[in-house]
Amino acid sequence: MKKLLLVVGGQSTEHTISRMSGTSVYRELDVQKYVITVAGIDQKGDWYLLSDQVSDFTSEDWLAEATPVHDVYALLKRQDVIFPVLHGLYGEDGTIQGLFELSQVPYVGCRVLGSSLAMDKIFTKKIFEQAGIPQVPSLYVKKRIDGRLVVVDDMMNEHTHYADYIVEKLGLPVFVKPSNSGSSVGVYQATSKEDLVEKLEAASRYDHKIVVEKSIDCIELETAVLGNDDPQVSAVGQIMPHGEFYTFESKYEDEESKTCIPALVDQAIQEKIRQYALRAFQAIDGHGLSRVDFFLDKQTGAIYLNEINTMPGFTNISMYPQLWIHAGMTYSELLDRLIELALEIH
Repeated sequence: MKKLLLVVGGQSTEHTISRMSGTSVYRELDVQKYVITVAGIDQKGDWYLLSDQVSDFTSEDWLAEATPVHDVYALLKRQDVIFPVLHGLYGEDGTIQGLFELSQVPYVGCRVLGSSLAMDKIFTKKIFEQAGIPQVPSLYVKKRIDGRLVVVDDMMNEHTHYADYIVEKLGLPVFVKPSNSGSSVGVYQATSKEDLVEKLEAASRYDHKIVVEKSIDCIELETAVLGNDDPQVSAVGQIMPHGEFYTFESKYEDEESKTCIPALVDQAIQEKIRQYALRAFQAIDGHGLSRVDFFLDKQTGAIYLNEINTMPGFTNISMYPQLWIHAGMTYSELLDRLIELALEIH
């Protein structure tokens, strides 16, 4: 039996979602195959070993009977494989992956570079542009150390009249997104210049780099990639948010938001999306898994890549596991496959 360390929680804005995902993963791991240890990271960054009497990491007292970890590195070195069910900064951005690399223990998911690139929307856009994958027109806004907001163009020139520049280049409305955030945290729609200034300030509380994208009337589509050198791509799923767009609340709290597998769009479009998803995964040197998200413009039929997630949600209703369940895998078999892929690299 393999000694497996499941890591949940973390310091990001997606801490709660990680605990939800981790609970689902923990309940589906095969105890006949793995000796499971669960490490919880609180929002201050402290590590704890969870009691084996705790199976629901979403409860407020999830750390009530936990034991502090005083030597994280020693804990990692005792494992055969690590499964980090961590979303967002310090969990999905290459930082903790670097720690796993130093410990020389196999781990589920993308390596340091792939994780880091995929987490930063500014730089993934540059990579995907180079790979010839279409994206919604966008601009890069930076919050300088002195607190001023500027637009940074392709030649790295800074434009101080950022609101005027954005409206001139992209028009209104636009979407404002922190570059290194996920689960739609800190994502806003701005409909006027005054609103744009306000929403940029709000987004800058989550990250000093911000993406501003042209707003399009679109269908939101997602697909799942699984593998290392020869990855597979799932069917395409469709998001049907209750509201104007897929917010944090509509993802995890609004029961009227729905998903549909397979998507209710033309097969040729779905096949093109699957091709782009594979290319995106390879462009960031992906390993293990990723969920790749797309927009389909309702007016023009154009396909745009939205983003790639290297550790997507793993709750029972999350799109990534649901796409593979639709393909004939059980949730437990999917976890086994991800662990196999991690061990394959070492």
